[in-house]
Amino acid sequence: MKVRGHSLKGIVAGGRLAEGCELCYPGAKAVIFITGTCDDACFYCPVSRDRLYNDVMFVNEEPVCSVEEVIVEVARMGALGASITGGDPLTAVDRVIGVIRSLKENFGSRFHIHLYTTGRQASVEVLKALWVSGLDEIRFHPVDLRFLKSVERAVRYTGMAVGIEIPIAPGLEEWAMKVILEASRMGVAFVNLNEMEFVEPNAVNLRLRGYRESRVRPFTVDGALETALKVLEWARSLNLAPVHFCPAQFKDRIQTRNRMRRLAELDRSWYEKPTSDGTLTWVEMRGEDGTVARVHPDMLSYIEGKGTPVVVEAHPTRRRLRVLEYELGDHHPGRLLQS
Repeated sequence: MKVRGHSLKGIVAGGRLAEGCELCYPGAKAVIFITGTCDDACFYCPVSRDRLYNDVMFVNEEPVCSVEEVIVEVARMGALGASITGGDPLTAVDRVIGVIRSLKENFGSRFHIHLYTTGRQASVEVLKALWVSGLDEIRFHPVDLRFLKSVERAVRYTGMAVGIEIPIAPGLEEWAMKVILEASRMGVAFVNLNEMEFVEPNAVNLRLRGYRESRVRPFTVDGALETALKVLEWARSLNLAPVHFCPAQFKDRIQTRNRMRRLAELDRSWYEKPTSDGTLTWVEMRGEDGTVARVHPDMLSYIEGKGTPVVVEAHPTRRRLRVLEYELGDHHPGRLLQS
């Protein structure tokens, strides 16, 4: 089978990607983890234990406590849009609506916002409220086929772009096909198949169900790619909604890295130099008296006798979470101090 668009950007069965996906690819969307609360218990959920079922908020990897802090973080990365996720965001619908309104007020009507939900809490009233507040796109993960009624409500009663986003792995082919058929009948704009991840939070549950990590595609379920291709081939043979496949590696190697690069470039200080991995690096001249002077790496050759030069690399978080340090010197060039 020849599949159009087979690349790390995603495998496309037909039609254009959703606008939310187009903005995610260059890392232009802020990821707003609005709450970890959820009324479901999906065995494959990859959300970390410190977040899942806890009422916490993050923007990208930065913890936040208010709508005002959300806006600060979104502005810090110069985002062109935002994705609201969880948990199930609709377990905290008032908070979601407040964030959506504030994002639109601060960044304009063209600032694109999409949201993920199982649909369990998506009544007609809730869906209309989300649409009126400014939500552009809603993506349903119907863990129960009964939740497809919420999809139909969203298509019928709102003007939002409505889509389906579900994981794919061996054994889920028939379920995926049922969802795609029903969603297409309802008039959804797109269906996304996400390669099932094999990560620490879900590893035990996956192994208990017979799943194994792929040897050639780290942190993914073995056979998920092949299963996705089968479903895509089936979808292409029918006149259905556009179906797309999103590889897990795309999220880690491209989407997340591009988002970190964007943040590092826009939020750097004069002495910080962005790296290709989306981190920031600088040099600390550490004196014997405990003083520390920060220097741009490209200025190091102009500074002499100011202390011991230590190269620091950190994530572009507000507190600059350090990932490694190494000392430069004649005796220990490139010696790793911390990682």
